[in-house]
Amino acid sequence: MAKIIVGMTTPLDGFVADRSGRVGRLYPDLAALRDSAYMNAAIEETAAVVMGRRTFEMGEPDSYVGSYEFQVPIFVLTHQAPACRSRMTT
Repeated sequence: MAKIIVGMTTPLDGFVADRSGRVGRLYPDLAALRDSAYMNAAIEETAAVVMGRRTFEMGEPDSYVGSYEFQVPIFVLTHQAPACRSRMTT
């Protein structure tokens, strides 16, 4: 049976984002975490990432390819379906 580990950053007031939708202050030490033993272990043990639409949209969708720390499947939770992009030509 698989083991699920959940991690989330949230401030003491319980709100993940401020009234403007920004979360910048939640990660003041992110630069210090890069290449730390803690972060390397988290990356190694992560098999998938689940995030909300707003978090996903903080970066360009293609920016997650190759530059996001967790190079694993990303599942984006949303109430709004993405715009359909048709690649068919007539």
